[in-house]
Amino acid sequence: MLSLKNFVTTLTVASVGLLTLPQISNAERQKIGESPMPTVAQTNTANNITIRKVQFQSQGTLVVGNLYLPTNKSTLAQPAVVVVGPQSSVKEQVPAVYARKLAEQGFVALTFDHRTYGESGGAPRQFENPQMKVQDIHSAVTFLRALPFVKQDAVGLLGVCSGGGYSAKAAAMDKSINALVTIAGFYHDPQVMRQWLGENYEARLKMGKEARMKYEKTGQVDYMTNVDPKNQNVAMPGQEAYDYYGTNRGASSGWVNRSAVMFFEPFLQFNAIDAGREIKAPTLVIHSDTALVPDGARRFFKSIPTNQKNLHWMTTANHIAFYDQPEVVEEASLKATAWLKQTLGKNQVINR
Repeated sequence: MLSLKNFVTTLTVASVGLLTLPQISNAERQKIGESPMPTVAQTNTANNITIRKVQFQSQGTLVVGNLYLPTNKSTLAQPAVVVVGPQSSVKEQVPAVYARKLAEQGFVALTFDHRTYGESGGAPRQFENPQMKVQDIHSAVTFLRALPFVKQDAVGLLGVCSGGGYSAKAAAMDKSINALVTIAGFYHDPQVMRQWLGENYEARLKMGKEARMKYEKTGQVDYMTNVDPKNQNVAMPGQEAYDYYGTNRGASSGWVNRSAVMFFEPFLQFNAIDAGREIKAPTLVIHSDTALVPDGARRFFKSIPTNQKNLHWMTTANHIAFYDQPEVVEEASLKATAWLKQTLGKNQVINR
């Protein structure tokens, strides 16, 4: 059986289907406004962790991820966590911050670009479709469980912002998920979005539907800007979103400042709050009064039927402090890793 040590040292394509990047040419990426991506997989070892480029399939589309591995000589099967990021994000942004923290504490952590984002395949590009993203999470869990050094009954999810809502939905649908952590989760349903957007809710829903119908009929994609502090007609309005994505804080060559307009239709109708009623996995909810929809977080937590749950309320300057501010990330990570160690259990000897 392949050990974690041997995987880090001699990774093979045959073992888990790794190393080849998706077939999206640099010319195609430049045409659609994305930066060219490297064509050679890279390994990076620092701070007692190793990062390996990996790939897997999600409903027939190639998904590219980064696997964060604790650099040790253990022959034990390790608990593993899929890390899911905010709306529009790519794996090098918020997910990387928490994956590093998890790997430093002995977890195998997987970040990945959802379909239509970053290095992964899929079209139309930058399509924020909650149902697709939930399916990608299921595919990521399946990928992790196929790795010989991952403890099969110790695979959890950690989601940040929209990734918290998507992870909650995935845990509700897949009872084999062993633990769930949501950090500043964006817990919304159509009612919340109606209250938030007011009269713009129906207008944006219609806009999304019309954009989808246009794409289905002509193949043409309508796009809108993601962040712009001087323009409210964007996918993520306001100064706060811009302060992360529009500055060096969130700078990443794989991130593109636009979204397919058709995302409004599935996104505005997505229900993350109701997912709580179907969750069986031990769940930790980390939130604050200044994070998005704090009342939604409380409703979500209350709805979870299991007794093995915990709500940790923090004090933060704003929502995006959970993305990269050291003291906030440190507190959230410490709570998350302690919860995951408690709920995912001890490492397991790999049979040889």
